[in-house]
Amino acid sequence: MTEHGTFYRKVTYLALIAVLLFPLSHLGAPKTRQDESGGKLAELRDEYNLGHSNLGEIDPTSEAMRMATLGARGIAVSWLWTKANKYKKKEDWTNFRATLTQLAKLQPYFISFWRFQSWNLTYNVSVELDNVRDRFYYVKRGIEFLKEGTAYNRDSPYLLSELGWFIGNKIGKADERLQYRKMFKKDDDFHDKFFDGDPPRRENRDNWLVAGLQYVEAVSAVDDRKKSLGQKNPTTFYASPGMAQINYGEAIETEGIFGEKARMAWKKAAALWRSYGNRELKSSRGFYIRLAGLDRLEAESLSLEQELKTLAPGLREQLKREREAALTDEDRELLMQKSSAELSSELRDGLHEVQLRLNISWQDLADRIARDSPNQSAQARKIASRLQKLKSRVMLTRTNRDVSNYAYWENRCEFEQTPNALKARELAYEGWLAFRKKADLIGAQRLYEESFVLWAKVLADYPQLIDDTTTGADIMDYINQYTTILTQLDKSLTDEAVDASFPLWEMLELNDTEQNHKEAIAVHHRRKTEKKEAAAGDEPGK
Repeated sequence: MTEHGTFYRKVTYLALIAVLLFPLSHLGAPKTRQDESGGKLAELRDEYNLGHSNLGEIDPTSEAMRMATLGARGIAVSWLWTKANKYKKKEDWTNFRATLTQLAKLQPYFISFWRFQSWNLTYNVSVELDNVRDRFYYVKRGIEFLKEGTAYNRDSPYLLSELGWFIGNKIGKADERLQYRKMFKKDDDFHDKFFDGDPPRRENRDNWLVAGLQYVEAVSAVDDRKKSLGQKNPTTFYASPGMAQINYGEAIETEGIFGEKARMAWKKAAALWRSYGNRELKSSRGFYIRLAGLDRLEAESLSLEQELKTLAPGLREQLKREREAALTDEDRELLMQKSSAELSSELRDGLHEVQLRLNISWQDLADRIARDSPNQSAQARKIASRLQKLKSRVMLTRTNRDVSNYAYWENRCEFEQTPNALKARELAYEGWLAFRKKADLIGAQRLYEESFVLWAKVLADYPQLIDDTTTGADIMDYINQYTTILTQLDKSLTDEAVDASFPLWEMLELNDTEQNHKEAIAVHHRRKTEKKEAAAGDEPGK
């Protein structure tokens, strides 16, 4: 090759490199203060959260420590976990916290680390201490530790949801909740550090309200910033903001706050619960359901059932008779078994197979209609197909409603707003104060009795509450407090005058699970029977 040829080839390579620099600079240009969008790759990193900075806060100390391990980070992490467990067993909380700080530097983007160790501080370490302020310190430290994790793992629904859970349930459900809730409201330093902007005013620093804010952020991370829910159940995840507000309503009434503030708390809870009920939730079968849409689905299902029955009246009964006639003696003997638990696994399988043969599906009806009346085949199959899909949707809607106890909380949010329920709870609370604080037995008895009259009106307006065990347990607490007062007044529910004025006998009978009032209930029933017999004897001709 000539000397000139080598020269020309080098010039060509340089020219090609220069040409390629233009598209490369367009594609790979980083974001700067002058050009906030950067190149195409920078835009894609932002869009899909692929960049290192999109994970969350970048800590130079953390990066330096990870590099200093020279590829042995896994070994260092395992060693530190061992140290942390050792310090925990020794109850050396200072070194335990210091070790967690080191672990956080080495595993800043490991979500399970933040969740596990925050739980350790908030739930496990705190209970080892005697003083309630010391316990609250570690509850708070666990919350702060988890908050630190959200800085490294930006918009993580898991961590934001856990943050709401710790603030809400650990502070609001613990045995020390009265002290914890007061300390949480008064802790200016905590709120100044916890909130990025101005912290809420002290009256709005209720732990349940702050928990609700974290749940809303978690929901927004999924809805607005397209973060994945992973293995979280959408039914319970999206219920969290509403449940936090419900818990707030319960908490303030327990502490003696009623009237307009309590009404507004329950009104907001009802609005959040309705919003939750109307949200489309992805079911386990891939399609979407709405918890508030059950009545519409059931009505549509009944309409389609009637439409299919109209095509062939009595066909289901006819198919049932045909299948029963085809059963063998062994099949019939299996069906006669009173308890399948006493059968062997083989016989249980046989019984299940017989029961399946006797089950007549909507598709079975459509197939028979198609065979007997070909001109109705298309219509019957179309209805059966729609019914099958609807039944599946109804079943999953009911199942998910049960998971979140949707119907109960829907009713609870509604009736708690009513003047009768608000006043009933207030009177019961005042009755408790009159008894415990003032030793005013007569006044306490009167206040409880006024409360029971209003509770009877609530139950008349919401009859579904009669069978509800949760509401029943609440009212049972009031009844038990009332009977304690009666005992100190040498009275009881068996007294004729008390019996006649007590309006919650049905609620008492259904919820007296410990049978503390068995005798009073029996006496009440005997009196009712005697009155009926006496009234019947007074009728003309008797």
